[in-house]
Amino acid sequence: MWQQLNRFGLIGLGASLIHYLVAASLIVAYVAPLLANFIAFSIAFLFSYWGHRQITFQVSHLSHRQTLPRFLGVAVLGFALNQVLLALSLRYTDFSPLITLPIIIFIVAVNTFIFSKWFAFKH
Repeated sequence: MWQQLNRFGLIGLGASLIHYLVAASLIVAYVAPLLANFIAFSIAFLFSYWGHRQITFQVSHLSHRQTLPRFLGVAVLGFALNQVLLALSLRYTDFSPLITLPIIIFIVAVNTFIFSKWFAFKH
């Protein structure tokens, strides 16, 4: 369990860094924060799916037909939570999205691990 949690943390950290760096770069380039967040999520999703499938949960013996739709469902729910939290922070706080986005990404990552382990990549 702890090894799996550590692997999830490493893959999740990589996906989170990709997500944040892409979003931050786009926001600095004057792309609307919610659009930048969507683009960044889409790119980070590919890294996350591959990493969790191959490294975290080691389920390469399961078909993509079995794991991809379930992980996509988990990721889309996580992204929806991410977008809602970002939209709320943009509307109700004066904090820059460059500050709130890493916090939001972390909150969503915890939920993603739980749903990935018990649903998306379940044997």
